[in-house]
Amino acid sequence: MKTFFHCLMALVTMFAMPMAMAQSSTLKAGDPVQIELKAPAEDAAVFGGNYTISESGTVKVPHLNQEISAVGCSTSQLSRKIEAAYRAAEIYTNPTIIVNMQNPTTYVPHVVNVGGEVRQPGEVPLRENMRLFQAITSRGGFTEFAKVREIKLVRGNKETKYDMRSIKPDGSNNPFLQDGDQIIVPQG
Repeated sequence: MKTFFHCLMALVTMFAMPMAMAQSSTLKAGDPVQIELKAPAEDAAVFGGNYTISESGTVKVPHLNQEISAVGCSTSQLSRKIEAAYRAAEIYTNPTIIVNMQNPTTYVPHVVNVGGEVRQPGEVPLRENMRLFQAITSRGGFTEFAKVREIKLVRGNKETKYDMRSIKPDGSNNPFLQDGDQIIVPQG
């Protein structure tokens, strides 16, 4: 009976492993991938490189005026989608694209930390051209106890205070953020 049970467990594990691996190898927003074009050296140099799946779930590759949907795809499915897009755009007649997921442990997302009197303190993924007020609102905005006239932005060893009531349409007094910035909303 024990032997039967062990054999049964081995079979279940053997069939479950590929399904689990397939689920874990599907692409999601923020995943780093390496995309390579098998072509003449000059084309491969322009095309090949490291890319990141955008927040909207797409990847933008050179020479195409469109973004390719990547979320939920395996790397081979994304390869086929990119190949089809190049054929449809008549850029390459028979391209060979290789997509490899980079080791997620080597990928460090860019984040800022928002703390203090905000509704949901924590990390915020840093987006391109993100400003101070955007990071605060992405964590639920201010609590009723927030001192909005003295928001602290800590960058390295430098601390700067900002008054969120004096944000101007041109963006002055609402600085662009950088990786590792800390935003502290004090209690008023």
